[in-house]
Amino acid sequence: MTGEYKIRMLTLHLDCRRLDDPIEALEEYSSLLAEASDKVYLETGNSVWTRRIVLDYCDRSTSLGIVEGYQPEDTLVSLGAYDARELDAGLLDRISEEGFFASILLHEGSWEEARHVSRIIHRLAEVDPSRATRVGVNVLGERINTPYFPLASTVKHGTLTAGLLYPNYLLDSYRRDGYRGLVEAAREAASTAWDALEAAAETVGAQPLGVDLSVSPWMEESSLALVEYVAGVRLPEAGFAHGLAVVNRAVAEAASGLKAVGFNEVQLPVAEDAKLKARVSELEATARDLARLSGVCLAGLDLAVVPASIDYVAGLILETRGYALSKGKTLGVRIVPVEDVEPGDKVYLDKFGETPVMRP
Repeated sequence: MTGEYKIRMLTLHLDCRRLDDPIEALEEYSSLLAEASDKVYLETGNSVWTRRIVLDYCDRSTSLGIVEGYQPEDTLVSLGAYDARELDAGLLDRISEEGFFASILLHEGSWEEARHVSRIIHRLAEVDPSRATRVGVNVLGERINTPYFPLASTVKHGTLTAGLLYPNYLLDSYRRDGYRGLVEAAREAASTAWDALEAAAETVGAQPLGVDLSVSPWMEESSLALVEYVAGVRLPEAGFAHGLAVVNRAVAEAASGLKAVGFNEVQLPVAEDAKLKARVSELEATARDLARLSGVCLAGLDLAVVPASIDYVAGLILETRGYALSKGKTLGVRIVPVEDVEPGDKVYLDKFGETPVMRP
């Protein structure tokens, strides 16, 4: 995909309380999103990689009814955000088991709350590590307009957002034209994504809300490769964080004047980035290395497999929350704690393949 970019996702945001029949709505909108994706390709020449629906604010019985009565197939579905203080572990089990996504809203930021959330994540991963990949922790507990799962939520009913897959495109642009090339490439891709969003929204009957310009990877489309090239050093060597800051500044500059939503920062999800997997396999980068990078970008600690430990995972959640409070921006955590593994071991995760266990 060198020199190209695509629409990573179109995400429709719905409020369960505004729907007479949520399952019927999922079926109808899933079909409309498929039509919209075809229209986007015909009008812009860009393919839509995934179609997504967030169905937020469902009560427990409605969520269970959806889980038992609807099967996500070509459209990924999130059942929104759940308050950590009132979290039903059994419901989250069912949501993740059936292939749906969800997020947990942290509020107090206490060790008690973090340990409670950690136990729930451990419970999911104990049955199947892949289940933990479908649940994220929103460390500030604030719903956010983003197309990215699992933190996507519904701030306004009937809106549509989009994201991009373009690390290699940005890397090629930076190699040719330096920082200005990076900015212009991000701006061009975002403009195309907005055109696609408007075309799709017309078909779906939704309001086009904005594009999240976050630099997110998929295997050989590596965010890490881009940042290491810009930084001039490998993760986790000194100077890497500066490379992150440079890319983020370029993305922010590109986003100014555009209808941007969400995070608009570099993402470093371990299981989705082939080069990052290699760094972890070499035991160079630790879980705390990635957590610390939350102070510079959205790296957070995402899709990271770690040895099981209630207190350690709780500590990582709170560590990331500390950076989020300092930045004043919502961050997410997705950790997969696994029993009886050592750093460097491999754990199989659905959709992501073999993923190395990180050093603490």
